[in-house]
Amino acid sequence: MDKFIDSRWFLRGFALLMASIMFATVNNPGDQLNSSDTGKIENVPVEVIYDKELFVVSEIPPTIDVTIEGPPQIVASAKTLRNFRVFIDLSEEEIGTNEVEIQYEGLSTNLSVTLSTAVVNVKIDERVSEEFPVEIDYNNDIIPEGYEVDQINTNPETVLVTGAKEIVESIRHVRATLNLDGTVEDEETVDSPVRVLNEDLDKLEVSVEPSSVDVSISVVQPSKEVKLVPEPTGTIIQGFELKELSLTQTTVTIFGQPDEIANIDEIEVPFDLSSVEKSGSKISVPIPLPNGVNKLSQEMASAIVIFNEVEEAADDEESVAETGSVENEEDEENTGENASPDTEQEELELSSLPVEVRGTGDDLRVTFIGPPSGELDLRVTGEPDVLEELTESDVALYVDATDLTEGKHELDVQIEGPKNVTYILSQVDITIELTQT
Repeated sequence: MDKFIDSRWFLRGFALLMASIMFATVNNPGDQLNSSDTGKIENVPVEVIYDKELFVVSEIPPTIDVTIEGPPQIVASAKTLRNFRVFIDLSEEEIGTNEVEIQYEGLSTNLSVTLSTAVVNVKIDERVSEEFPVEIDYNNDIIPEGYEVDQINTNPETVLVTGAKEIVESIRHVRATLNLDGTVEDEETVDSPVRVLNEDLDKLEVSVEPSSVDVSISVVQPSKEVKLVPEPTGTIIQGFELKELSLTQTTVTIFGQPDEIANIDEIEVPFDLSSVEKSGSKISVPIPLPNGVNKLSQEMASAIVIFNEVEEAADDEESVAETGSVENEEDEENTGENASPDTEQEELELSSLPVEVRGTGDDLRVTFIGPPSGELDLRVTGEPDVLEELTESDVALYVDATDLTEGKHELDVQIEGPKNVTYILSQVDITIELTQT
């Protein structure tokens, strides 16, 4: 018996029997019918075959659903692996609207396949690109009260729009919106997406390069340039009369609401000459702030005082009003009233203050020619309580060397310091020499 089982003919016969059984099982029509199953595969991407360099297509659904029916094992495998594709072939279609079937491949022939969308009307158009300037949208609420827009621009100023020829031709606006949480503080820059719109302000489906731009906006207060008018005050030292009071800068820019500054054409600046002891002195005083003006381009005004010597002084000191100085008050005998005394003024001498040279680049070296030390003396006149608090650290002397080149330059000395006092420099200008480092 063992020899029979181990014989070659027995093994051949057994193998043939098993193969016959398996063949009958797989190919039995009744079993196939009884084991059929149905499955739905959702959101299958629709591929589109066309020349993307020349054409743009539209009206194509991005996904469809695929229903399959067949043997459970094959249905389950197709649903799990999704190793098939759904596509539309437009390689032979022409520009315009075309009715095209959606095709599929990669599914078993043992499956019955149903597509949720079998036919679509596809629009094919010529692909074009055009450059458009970017418009800027912003809400006026971002502009602070009393300010106006100084500059507003985008970087870059234009973008390249690519899409169907018919759509590109319908473009009316290419816009970037400036969105801020609050108001503009001097200058703001925001990265803003670009929107492409038609005449009805509908967003168009196109490609934009770049897709966003930097929008920059700056604001300023309304301004106006007005004249400065020097007004001499105080009593000139005995033996001299005022010949000239010459401003180093004759205008100033005022800032404020347009209706407030419209009627301001000049500002009178009082210069107290009581402390000026010699002709040629430079005196600096604060510029009064007119009503309705928020700020000035500069807070101080400077003038050069020129005296003429008077051979015979009059019994009474000449007043500024008569010779460019203020008129003295009448004697108590003539008025019958007590004259109100002037506000008490004191004088403070600040010696050897260094003069700062501003605006030179790192490639230039500064040498002081006159005075060689680069230092000046400064007399400050004002009320005692003000001068009591004043120190050398509160005052700065400087010259502006911006945009100057190599060589010698004579520059006016400017003063920075408290505004409620009068300054008199020992020297109105200095000479410097600029050389390459």
